[in-house]
Amino acid sequence: MEQKGNFMVNARHRCTLLGVACLFAGIAACSTASPTQRAADETLQAAQASFASGDYARAIRLLRNSDAVTDSDRRTQVEAHKLMAFSYCVTGRVSMCRSEFEKALRLDPKFDLSNAEKGHPIWGPAFEAARQRTGS
Repeated sequence: MEQKGNFMVNARHRCTLLGVACLFAGIAACSTASPTQRAADETLQAAQASFASGDYARAIRLLRNSDAVTDSDRRTQVEAHKLMAFSYCVTGRVSMCRSEFEKALRLDPKFDLSNAEKGHPIWGPAFEAARQRTGS
């Protein structure tokens, strides 16, 4: 063991500290998203949590009023439109649901729902109608 100031540091502790430092350096290096994209991701996560808790109006409000989501990458925008579509469908606003699916399909013509999502009695048909309208 060697003494550094008031701390006793052995080889094991040095390796642990080095590992933690490398981990933080790696995390910092991986965080290449722009501030706008990070804000969009946080907004999408908050909207997903609102949807999961049954607060569909809040999910819609968060996504509809977010400049960060509008300026985010395509994947995030598509996910936001999908979540808004689901939220509109479960609140009985099927035409708005279909419109959100159309926006998602315009951004990504290969966008699709999972088989389970396609089987939903409200948003499954709304998605298929949107797909037909956009020719996707």
